[in-house]
Amino acid sequence: MSTRVKFLLLIFLSFGAAALSLTLFLSTDYAQNERAYFTAYPYREMAARKSPPAPVVREIITAEMIAPEKTFVIVQITPPQRAVIIPKKKPPEPRKKPPPKQVIPKPVKIAESHPVQKKQPAKERRHDAELGYAAYEQRDYKSAIQHFEQALKTSPGKRDIRLQLAYAYKITGQNDLAVRNFKTAIDSGKQNFALRREVEQLENRFEVTGYVIYRDESSSTRQLGADLTRSQTGLEVSYQPENIGFQNGRKFQIYGRLLSAMKQDSLAIDPDSHQGGIGLRLKPLANHNLVLSAERLVKIGDFARNDWMIRAGYSYDHGTDYQPGKAGWWSYSLYLDAALIDPSSPDIFLTSQMTGGYSIPLAEGLILQPRLTALGSWQKDSFRTAGLFEAGPGVNIRYYFNETKYEAYRGYLDLTVEYRLKLSGNSVGGSGPVVGLTFHF
Repeated sequence: MSTRVKFLLLIFLSFGAAALSLTLFLSTDYAQNERAYFTAYPYREMAARKSPPAPVVREIITAEMIAPEKTFVIVQITPPQRAVIIPKKKPPEPRKKPPPKQVIPKPVKIAESHPVQKKQPAKERRHDAELGYAAYEQRDYKSAIQHFEQALKTSPGKRDIRLQLAYAYKITGQNDLAVRNFKTAIDSGKQNFALRREVEQLENRFEVTGYVIYRDESSSTRQLGADLTRSQTGLEVSYQPENIGFQNGRKFQIYGRLLSAMKQDSLAIDPDSHQGGIGLRLKPLANHNLVLSAERLVKIGDFARNDWMIRAGYSYDHGTDYQPGKAGWWSYSLYLDAALIDPSSPDIFLTSQMTGGYSIPLAEGLILQPRLTALGSWQKDSFRTAGLFEAGPGVNIRYYFNETKYEAYRGYLDLTVEYRLKLSGNSVGGSGPVVGLTFHF
């Protein structure tokens, strides 16, 4: 039996076992009761899908390098009581001498719980809120914060003003105050998923990503020439320094990583291919996911290198995050990456990838997505120039985990199985199955 047949048989058996286990789980009373509950009461356990009145910054998708075929991968008010009216006193009987003094009637006193007394604070709150919204539209966020804070002094329970204040703090880089107001809005009883994602992105300073990509070899012996289809694995750890602030989605990170290739037709790692790296990464724009990085490559294996690499990556996506309360949704992503190693005698690496599919929730936090992927890679170094363009169908299963009351899912586990057809290019390797496993936390 050939290696390719064994590989396909292994994939078939793995997915068959996973599908059987999932079917058995969904047939249990527990799963059926949970599904019935979420169907009947979707908004009791999941967030409302109304976006707040401020622009939402997309999740950052950091670039990964030397892996051309890798999938790149926010006072209870008591009811008014009856008014207690204190009657005015009856004026004394007039006397003949001296003549009676003119008696001024006393004003009627109204109990504090009567809603008439709330008219003036409500009017002031509306006035302050209007000034705040006007300043926000003019991008005068400092004045907007002052007006929103004043409006909340008279009406601390106004959630819409609270949310606008949180976004104003976020835009000005006052992340601690933004988080505090986001959490107050969440405590109001509407645990909006978008708000918990905002809190997660503002408070999460560590990220860990690991991946394994296994590709079936197109030939029994590795040919001479550039190979853009080698199986590989990698691990990256990044940190956002607390004392270096970022505003409204802009980020600065320090990261380190380790990359390795695998031996032919095997999951064993080739020790000569170990490549280390440590670098700085910057996302300078608020509304565009442009990522710039500078990295020092550290030689570990015999086939690795010591050098400098500069890099730029850009991504655009829609519907790639978890969306509670939906029966399904379309999603797509576009990724572009360019890297240059050794500026004095540059080696150039270019990568582009497009992915689109329909996401289907199987259970809370578990998503199945049939998809189509197109990937293009090109590299030029001092030895050769090689390119590869491929595309094909596949399926992705993603499990989200680690959520809290105030933070949306911080981590996910991805399993992707695709069959890629080689459309053009002179790279060693051709059409075949690709299996990828990604862990992000």
